[in-house]
Amino acid sequence: MRMGAAVIALEGAALAVAYAYFGWPVLLVGVPALVGTLLMLLFVRLSQAPLRRLQEHRAARWDPDAAVPGGLMSGFFEVAGVPANRRR
Repeated sequence: MRMGAAVIALEGAALAVAYAYFGWPVLLVGVPALVGTLLMLLFVRLSQAPLRRLQEHRAARWDPDAAVPGGLMSGFFEVAGVPANRRR
């Protein structure tokens, strides 16, 4: 977020200096470039949300306190018909 703000600030400063030196024709190129940068930063920000959710899910999946008992192999090693407390 801070890097995006720095990019926008530098681009705005460059646009201001170019406007002061060359005049209004610079705005024909500079303003669309600034808007394009803003749209690209917005797109990147929105595309990172699913990645952040996936990373949070993966981190919680391996947390032993948050783990739900059972799973794919939960009953694989159980002997049929013998309760778990009666086995030796």
